[in-house]
Amino acid sequence: MVWRRLPLVMTIMVLGVLVSFYLIVSSPRVYQASAVIQLDMPAVMDQGADSSLPASRRVQLIEQRLMARANLRDVIQRLGLFADTPGLSETEKLVALRNSTRIESITAPGVSVDSRLALAAIVITSQAETANMAAAIANDFADSVVNRDRENRKARILESQDYLRGEEARLNEQLSAQERKVVEYSARNEDALPSSQTFLQTELAQLSEMETTLNSSIMDLQRERLSLEAGAGADARPSASLVQQIRSAEIELAQARRTLAADHPEIKRLEDNLQRLNSGGGSGGSDVVRRQAELIDAQLQQLNQQKAGFEARRIEIDRARARVPQVTRELEAMQREQRRLQDRYNEISRQLAQVETQQQLMENDQTERFVLLERALPPEYPALSNRKKSAVMGVGGSFALAMMVAFVLELLNPVLRRTTQFARATGTRPVIALPYRLSPEDLHARRLRQVYLVVLLVVGALVALWLLGKIPGLPSPGVVPTPTDGMG
Repeated sequence: MVWRRLPLVMTIMVLGVLVSFYLIVSSPRVYQASAVIQLDMPAVMDQGADSSLPASRRVQLIEQRLMARANLRDVIQRLGLFADTPGLSETEKLVALRNSTRIESITAPGVSVDSRLALAAIVITSQAETANMAAAIANDFADSVVNRDRENRKARILESQDYLRGEEARLNEQLSAQERKVVEYSARNEDALPSSQTFLQTELAQLSEMETTLNSSIMDLQRERLSLEAGAGADARPSASLVQQIRSAEIELAQARRTLAADHPEIKRLEDNLQRLNSGGGSGGSDVVRRQAELIDAQLQQLNQQKAGFEARRIEIDRARARVPQVTRELEAMQREQRRLQDRYNEISRQLAQVETQQQLMENDQTERFVLLERALPPEYPALSNRKKSAVMGVGGSFALAMMVAFVLELLNPVLRRTTQFARATGTRPVIALPYRLSPEDLHARRLRQVYLVVLLVVGALVALWLLGKIPGLPSPGVVPTPTDGMG
């Protein structure tokens, strides 16, 4: 069967091998390189840093920074990517570079994924047409992570310091203004403050006692004034002797000194009266009586003024006590605002101290940092191409297809060519079997078939060498239609 269908079988096998060779040379030759970055944890844990995010979120942030349009544009310029493909637009270049780079995280075993300690390392994998370019891209991204991490952290610390210091100054001004407002309001409403009510109650008791004393003094002066007026209107009224008047004046002065203050007007009047009697002016006379009346009137006027002052103070205290609830509410509102500002100021001060601690730890190189553990090396073999395996599979598939086609053609055109086939088909064994003698036409057809096979093999071999790029001066037609086209 194979010999009779040999031209067809060989044609299918040659064509299958050539197609497989073309697919082999047209398959992508993509090289892949990886760089490993280790996360070095400090001895002093920095709880305020953004690195306290979960590992997945931190890797996502790093990938967003690396895959930003500006960063990808800088990578293309630094490495000279797509230099041999000027027809690509900037968007196509960025998409190709972004699709050829992969960032993965390695989590620490036995640690929760939500912990900041979950992230152990970061693997950056890049693909390109050449091994050197794949390693260069991976190392460029790795260097960007390692070098920019410290710069970004330092920039964030400086920004935080500027904001917190400005906020601290603003809150300090507001707090000082609020404190002045509370002090001024307390001074304006001193009598209506809750803390002043005990003293006001004591003051009211003192005012009542002083008013009682004043009323007694006023009544004494009024009686004395009436006595003078009665003495001046009746000339026949007997008068006491000078000794008795002096004695009475001394007793009154002693009693007044025991009950009244030393600077009290009543004591001053009694002292003047005693002095006048000792000087011999107690005999009476219209001039003396008039002066005594004037002195009593002056004392009464002074005592009445003091009484009016006491009454005004009492009214003022009553009004202040009536305003106690309103003043208490307003003062408590201002004090709550003051406490709120104070709490906010304390929180800002705490955050500022924490940021300053972060800065000090960074200056001492004691913070969390990325370390390039393993640089990317140029790979020896392509990552997405296995040509030997593809060639063997292509040859085997072509041979299997050729055998299948030959078998199907034999089934479609069954011919009795052997005695055993004749016996199975008819049930009768032939008596004699003569071999087929080739005619001149058959011999010519055999020669043509042999020539066809030789030409087929020669042409197939030449095409195979051309596809593999083994013929000098004839480059292979293989192309690389991959996302890394032009990256190398």
